[in-house]
Amino acid sequence: MDKQNRMAAACLLCGIAAAGRALLAMPDAAGLQELSLTALAVVGYLLVCRRTALPLICGAAQLALELVLCGSQSGGAWVWLLPALRAADLWLLLAACWRMLRLAGQPSRAMPAAAAVPLAVYTVARFVPQASPAAGISFVAFSVLLLWYAVLMLRAYSAARAQK
Repeated sequence: MDKQNRMAAACLLCGIAAAGRALLAMPDAAGLQELSLTALAVVGYLLVCRRTALPLICGAAQLALELVLCGSQSGGAWVWLLPALRAADLWLLLAACWRMLRLAGQPSRAMPAAAAVPLAVYTVARFVPQASPAAGISFVAFSVLLLWYAVLMLRAYSAARAQK
C-alpha cells in the first residue's frame, strides 16, 4: 500500500476495528477488547483529521468512556450511570461511522439509519429490567449492522488504493 494514501489506511483501520467490535457482540463483558479496537479506529481517524475532526472527537470520547467502563465501579449511582455510558459509547461509534462513510465517499444513509433503530431499542431497553432480552437481541442486530459498515469501509479502502 502507498504510505501516502491516508484515506486508504484510515478506511482499512476503521473497517478492521468495526469488524472486531461486531464480532464481540457482548455489550458489557468486552471492555478491554472494545478499548483496543477503539484505539485502532482512532489511529484511522487521526489519518483523516485534516479533512474533519468529528470522527477523531467521537473516537477520543469513546476512549474516555471505555476507560471508565473498564473500571470496576459497582453499586450506587453506577447502576444507572454504566448503561447510560455504554449507550453513549455506542452512539458515538455510530456518529463516527456515519462521518467516515461520508469521507470515504460510500453511501452513508442506509447503514447509519438501519443501525440507529436497534441501537435506540438497546438504549431504551437497558433501563427497563423486564426488557433485557430485547436489549440483547437489539445489540446483536447492531453488531451485525457494524459488519455492513466494515464491508463498506473495506470497499472504500479498495477504491482509495485504486485511485493512487
